[in-house]
Amino acid sequence: MTTPTTQRLSLIDVVNRCDSFPYPSDDPSRLERLSFLTFIVDEIPCGRIHSSVVPHIVAFNEQDRPVFHITETNVSFMPWLSDYESRSDAIAQMLAIWRNDPIAFPSLTGWRNELYGVYTHTQTTNPSSTRQGAALAIERSACGLFGVHAYGVHMNGFVRTGPRPSDVQMWVARRSATKQTYPGMLDNIVAGGMGFGHSPGYTVLKESMEEASIPLEIAKGAVPVGTISYTKLSKDEKETQPETQVVYDLELPADFTPTPCDTEVENFRLWTMTQVLDSIRSGEFKPNCACVCLHFMIRHAVLTPENEEDYLEIVQKLNRRLEFPGPKRWPTFKEEH
Repeated sequence: MTTPTTQRLSLIDVVNRCDSFPYPSDDPSRLERLSFLTFIVDEIPCGRIHSSVVPHIVAFNEQDRPVFHITETNVSFMPWLSDYESRSDAIAQMLAIWRNDPIAFPSLTGWRNELYGVYTHTQTTNPSSTRQGAALAIERSACGLFGVHAYGVHMNGFVRTGPRPSDVQMWVARRSATKQTYPGMLDNIVAGGMGFGHSPGYTVLKESMEEASIPLEIAKGAVPVGTISYTKLSKDEKETQPETQVVYDLELPADFTPTPCDTEVENFRLWTMTQVLDSIRSGEFKPNCACVCLHFMIRHAVLTPENEEDYLEIVQKLNRRLEFPGPKRWPTFKEEH
């Protein structure tokens, strides 16, 4: 959990709190000290696995037909696991065992029963071994253990207060104190992980109703405005999480008030940009939500090259180039049309 800080953060510090995995150009020796192996599927790097996890993979491998090929630098599937179903089943069986060891695998205590796709190919390449472009699917809470690319949507809900782009106020959510991750911290009006088979557009509409009671006819006004991307390094430095968040803006009527619909959100507040910035600098926002707010402020000229000394670096770092593949287009086979 990231907690508020008593020291005022610079905005580039805020971004670095989210994008915390080192770049090779920063300190190549640190990357080596972190001790990650590359997770490879179909000869394509798809994630990172910490060396401390390898003995558990070796133990699972002690069966009549080993599942993984392990070297000093890589972990990959044995050749007989050559399609989506066999790989997904093998990972699921292993995670079912690991789930019973919360000391070794604390992240699995937040089990979601939700699958995320791991992509190696586009839908038109080698379709027999993939499912709509995914080489396998993995339980959401285990993505950090394998360091695979995860996806979500975040939406800025805002109200216009004047003619200038910067004349806006933003709806801010307070996360429930019972949330598994970042309890009690500030959040965007709507945000959620993108389960395998759910497109960004479908996810943002679903989350709008579930988290903020936004009617469908209003939520359909959400506009995709880009992405942010980053790689998080866990505090114990044993998990990484490359993530891409598809960002939406929704201009809301001045007389509309979002209302919590489930147990994930405590309340909503309509804040000025000054209030939002102040809470970002004090560390009250969930790290990636703070970055989504900064993305909004840049696009709406709240932050400019003239009023923010780290403007250029912030803009660049909000879109880290992630080295692992993603879908060419989003699979939608689970969607309700």
